[in-house]
Amino acid sequence: MTRRIVFRPEVETDLAEAVDWYEMRGQGLGAEFLRSLDAVIAQVQRRPALYPIVFGSARRRCCAGFPTV
Repeated sequence: MTRRIVFRPEVETDLAEAVDWYEMRGQGLGAEFLRSLDAVIAQVQRRPALYPIVFGSARRRCCAGFPTV
């Protein structure tokens, strides 16, 4: 069963800033970051129990190859 993932409102702004940051470091890197993020979201939706709870019911999964901005 695919789970619904809920994002906080500020995620939209944070993602836009992250995409811009990566794009300034290499053409196409922002798009690559978004593809990686989409894959991570799909993994968490399919098997959330694999990822640690960090607060309440929120879980954490990093994007391989993309450090925190």
